[in-house]
Amino acid sequence: MPTVAAASPPSDDAPGEHDAPRLSWRDGLFLVGPDPLTSPYYSSGALILAGVGYATPAFQLGLYALLFLLAPLYIEAVLLTLSNGGTYVMTRYALSHLGKLATVAAAVVGVVISFSYVATAIVSLLSYSDYLSSLFASFERGRTAVSILASAVPSFGFGAWVMPSAWRKVGLAVGGTSLLALALSTVFPTGVVVMMAPVVMLLLLNNAGLEESVAVSRTIFLINLAVMAVTIVAGVVYLAIHGPAATHFWQGIEVPVAPGHVEGHGGGGHAGGAGGTFRLPGFATLGAALIPAALGSSILGASGVESVMNIPEELANPRRDVRRIYYWMLSILLIIGGSLSLLVFTVLPPEKLVGSAGYLLADLGATSVTGVTGSETAGHVWRIVIVANAALMLIGATNTGFAGARGLWVTMARDELLPRSLLARAANGVRTRIHWLMFAAIFALCWQGSANIEKLERWYGATFGLVMFSGIVAFILLRKFKADDRRVYEAGPNVTIGGVRLPVGAIIGLFVLTFALLGLYIQYAEEIEDLKNLLVTVMAVVVLVLLGYNHRQILRAGYQYFRRVVESVETTEIESEDRTIVVAVGGVRIGDLLRKAVALAKAQSQTTGIPYRQLVVFHMTDSVRQEVVYRVTRDALRPSGIEGNAVRIFTELTQLDPGDMKIYLALVPPVTKEPRDTLRRAVETLVDFHERHGFRGHIVMFGDYGVGDDVKRELAERLEGSTLVWAPVEGGGGDLPQPVATRRT
Repeated sequence: MPTVAAASPPSDDAPGEHDAPRLSWRDGLFLVGPDPLTSPYYSSGALILAGVGYATPAFQLGLYALLFLLAPLYIEAVLLTLSNGGTYVMTRYALSHLGKLATVAAAVVGVVISFSYVATAIVSLLSYSDYLSSLFASFERGRTAVSILASAVPSFGFGAWVMPSAWRKVGLAVGGTSLLALALSTVFPTGVVVMMAPVVMLLLLNNAGLEESVAVSRTIFLINLAVMAVTIVAGVVYLAIHGPAATHFWQGIEVPVAPGHVEGHGGGGHAGGAGGTFRLPGFATLGAALIPAALGSSILGASGVESVMNIPEELANPRRDVRRIYYWMLSILLIIGGSLSLLVFTVLPPEKLVGSAGYLLADLGATSVTGVTGSETAGHVWRIVIVANAALMLIGATNTGFAGARGLWVTMARDELLPRSLLARAANGVRTRIHWLMFAAIFALCWQGSANIEKLERWYGATFGLVMFSGIVAFILLRKFKADDRRVYEAGPNVTIGGVRLPVGAIIGLFVLTFALLGLYIQYAEEIEDLKNLLVTVMAVVVLVLLGYNHRQILRAGYQYFRRVVESVETTEIESEDRTIVVAVGGVRIGDLLRKAVALAKAQSQTTGIPYRQLVVFHMTDSVRQEVVYRVTRDALRPSGIEGNAVRIFTELTQLDPGDMKIYLALVPPVTKEPRDTLRRAVETLVDFHERHGFRGHIVMFGDYGVGDDVKRELAERLEGSTLVWAPVEGGGGDLPQPVATRRT
């Protein structure tokens, strides 16, 4: 069970960046709930078309159970950062120690999530057009025109009801858009022109403010609950009266169909099986090869659950409300989705399952109400109610897409991964440019996908699967690299793998989602190849934005890298056969220590008759990430990247008179962060430096300022094969340092 800790997590949000007013947990549920609650309308049909048959309810219930396992992971991550952005922020924060690399990794995740939100919107809108047009299927002529006019009714109704003072503006916008749609209906597909009025209405509502957007979603959410409750009750009563239609859950059944008559969502045809049959397998006849494809299709039933991670900055009390929203949303989804899935396969005959896979809930409602009331008219009316409700829910799902994209893109713009001009607010305090960007992106993706709902659904499925997969990976990275951060909520139960405490849900989720993605990529390889090209294009645009808004920093970084490469030497250059003195220099009496090192080299050369030709100055510093070695001469200019005490060291080296000795400055990062005592870290780093470069048979000089006898003995023991010399720097005396005994190899 998850546990709660009494600690405050770090907040990643920027002060003064929140939209007012704040949302209660109920408003947050209404805002993000419609998207996942659309899944019962299509998930059963999608699994039937994937060949899962009567095992569909098991896959759907298994998905809902998986979501309950993953919810604590999302809650912990959100409460750790308390920032919009979801998986994007999780990735950036978890890898923050990598600097620019973290930004690049987060940018990739941000592009995938952005695509997922835009795909959610366009797939929902095209499905809305399909459901609405199906209500006028009996019209031989003018079906598209009637659908456009019918689409204008809820668009104007919601707009005028939510913004009564602006009803004229809403009327002009919806009316003008509908007239434009009628004019374009001879050029563009029906799905595109029918969806134009509601998407314009949603743009107006979101630009008006958060309250207006929530008001629409609240109404749609509550209407859907009422319609689904009646449908479930009618289905249960039908079963009590008539019993189940068939019991094929174990062995399955082959259903005779005409070729191409298996109807999917959006009216897409799928050829029947061999010999004019379509196989609905049961648990005993479900092939193992179908399981990855089934997982890939079922994962779409989780659509929208990640949107909660993009609204915490809009919530009045995110530490409390995020948990409530997740568990209420998943509980409602489990009750409604699980009940409807079981009723679909117990009430409807096999012929209905195959013949109308895209309208299973409508057929369930019609069959149940007809069987309970004895009136076919009542059943037909209730079928229309369910189809109309499905269309409204898809408007709500599009609104969820607007909310999720807004939270993500605001965070990315703060990080300059999108133009910062998107953060500008209108007079009412709303970031309208974000909504216009979403509006444009919807139609751009629609054009790119040729308004083909099946292709766009597969694109969305692939990107949504990546979003969920990357979310688990980002959570694991948080547990690995930010394990010491205080958490107000911790997901559990946990097991330790590779030194990282991971929730069991994360391990199960990683396994399931890996197979789901595998199934999607195998099943829809051609469509996903197009998606790869599109994502590469979008990434190129992000790179251009990065270059445009960070060109100064990028040019500076490139210039510094160029100078460092030109001015430094290979680290192996100091590994010569010449006699060498390695002198460790910190921040105390730098010049005195360096002069003594040169004097010692000259004295040893005279005494032994073997000249010392190389002086290597070792300096441990946090200003470098990897070892950098510079050749220093009297006329050398200070290289780029030299900071702190290294500046003084370099200056002192240029003032020495080394004769024919070569002088090198080696800037070395600490090999360890522990212990925190600088002297101990310097000792560890010097020993590592000595071993890596093979300084055996040479002299190593170390200043004795503040060094205890125990450290002296330890260093003498560990510097194998070299002569350790302690230089007195306490009083700056002029006597040459004397060697001490060291271990010899």
